[in-house]
Amino acid sequence: MTVVCNPVHCELCFRILLLAACMMPFGCGPIDRSSQFIPSVTVAESAVKAGMEAWKKGEPVGLVPGLTKPAVQVVDSHRKIAKQIDSYEILGEVPGNAPRCFAVKAKLSGSETTERLRYIVVGIDPLWVFRQEDYDLISHWEHPMEVKQKEEPADK
Repeated sequence: MTVVCNPVHCELCFRILLLAACMMPFGCGPIDRSSQFIPSVTVAESAVKAGMEAWKKGEPVGLVPGLTKPAVQVVDSHRKIAKQIDSYEILGEVPGNAPRCFAVKAKLSGSETTERLRYIVVGIDPLWVFRQEDYDLISHWEHPMEVKQKEEPADK
């Protein structure tokens, strides 16, 4: 049995294949959805403010108490448990290794010096407010390792 190719039919097949080949790069690649988890500047700044207000009131890190909408979760392992802040000033958004990074000037209670801190805000609900150092540790999978104490040899 012989198959005879109709020139019009071959031309149509060629055009369809050519169109499919041209469309492949546009529809088959991975889609970056990370921008869906970047809060707006105003929402991110209000999350930093909520975290700083909680610190000022003596609240521990973690979920900011109250009915913040969206919820605000603070991660700051460098914050001293017994230290509060007397005052703070959000200096504004600054360049960093994340889309929403804010500089904050804080005055610790019982100290005359001020500290300049950086906080990174990610998420939509909850909003996560990371101190820069903690964010760096998480993003690089680094963390302080627990050092086991050597046991003292028992007296004989």
